[in-house]
Amino acid sequence: MSSLLIPIQMRFGDIDSYGHVNNVTMLQYLEDARVRLMSRPLPEGAVAGAPADATFRSLLGERMTVIGRQEVEYTEQLLYRADPVFVRVGVSSVGGSSFVLDYAVQEEDGSRVYAVAQTVVVVIDRETGRSTRLDEAPRSALAQWADAPARFARRPVPAQA
Repeated sequence: MSSLLIPIQMRFGDIDSYGHVNNVTMLQYLEDARVRLMSRPLPEGAVAGAPADATFRSLLGERMTVIGRQEVEYTEQLLYRADPVFVRVGVSSVGGSSFVLDYAVQEEDGSRVYAVAQTVVVVIDRETGRSTRLDEAPRSALAQWADAPARFARRPVPAQA
């Protein structure tokens, strides 16, 4: 398996005074896709020993996720419409206590891309608020959505030291 395509139903209130989806709303679309990815039941046998209804979230137990970093590049205006827009979301990297989700807000067939984005998600202990290592079960779940990193067309050039 690789990235997932998640439909997002637009609301008329998502539009700003310029007539397109507001940048804050675009972040909410990414959040919705992220939550739906982590809450969807995993394929049977994807994670050894996991219950049939396991999700990435359930595999974390008492731990939780927070956003460590987020980057969005807007590539085309997204105007209001009754049909859903789609968010392609996948995992491009898994570290010790974090992982990277990559997104494309797009048409279902990928013919138009309105934004590309990347989020670093950190797993933390609820009580201490400190990052905690990902064990094998959540890592196996994340592997189900492995995909290439987002390609940013206008990534800034690092400053010279």
